[in-house]
Amino acid sequence: MATGKKWMSPQKQATSVKRLKTFEDNVASIVSQSIEAQQKAMREMVSSMLTEAIKTALVPFNDYINENGVVLRSLKGEIESLSKSMATITTNVDNLQGSLRKTKKDTNLCLSRIDQLQRKCSDLEDRSRRNNVRLVNLPTGMEGDDPVGFLQKMLPKWIPDLSARPCPIEIDRAHRVYSNSNSPKPRSMIFRLLRYPDRQAILQGARKAKPTLPGGTSLEFYADYSSETAQRRKAFSAVRAKLHQKGAESFLIYPALLRVTYKGQKHSFESPEDADKYIAGLDIATIPTARRSLNLAFQDPIEESV
Repeated sequence: MATGKKWMSPQKQATSVKRLKTFEDNVASIVSQSIEAQQKAMREMVSSMLTEAIKTALVPFNDYINENGVVLRSLKGEIESLSKSMATITTNVDNLQGSLRKTKKDTNLCLSRIDQLQRKCSDLEDRSRRNNVRLVNLPTGMEGDDPVGFLQKMLPKWIPDLSARPCPIEIDRAHRVYSNSNSPKPRSMIFRLLRYPDRQAILQGARKAKPTLPGGTSLEFYADYSSETAQRRKAFSAVRAKLHQKGAESFLIYPALLRVTYKGQKHSFESPEDADKYIAGLDIATIPTARRSLNLAFQDPIEESV
């Protein structure tokens, strides 16, 4: 039995090709419509997401955007308002800076006045201490229960020049200064004289006699100053030691002015820094070692308030 393809007439072949083409067109149309539908759905989804993102990003401007994300009015007015506010803030800052400059000037003036008043208070305190003398290195308890009588008896022995005075030294009161330190050094004694010349005679005589106790302890007599004046004078101690090593004479003028005499020339310094600069510029040959010992009289002791 013979086999083979079924014979088809040309008319039927043309009809079959036409139907196939129509089918392909229908399939292409369906696919195209499906793609367009998917693209539309995608655009709607992206648009919705962008709208939500814009609404979230523009939360500060919600008053200018409706529920659909459409701008209701221009932000130009708000920007102009912000510009005016910035100009006002700038003006206020300038005014504040001017006020701060004035406040700083007033503060500096107040500090200057306070310093002047502090100096005046120190001067008043120093004047109230004019007749006082500080006695350093006197062993504790040596004066017994009568420090005034003890000093009136012992001062002429320690300072022989006082014995030649026509009138005896009269002491108003005497006491040890308070100290909360644990130093083994005896507390200083302060005694007040009735007459200022007696105070000067004691200081000058002690500088000349350099009194010592039987055990070899040196007694030192100093003028009594306020804490501030004593601090200012003590600041010159190191400088005076350097000047002494270089062979220059120096002494302090009340309240704290350093007077230096070297090679016949006199100089005055109000601060240790100025004196140090002067010492650095000196061209002095090395002096004998014997003259390099530190003069302890240069150091005014600073005690706590009485």
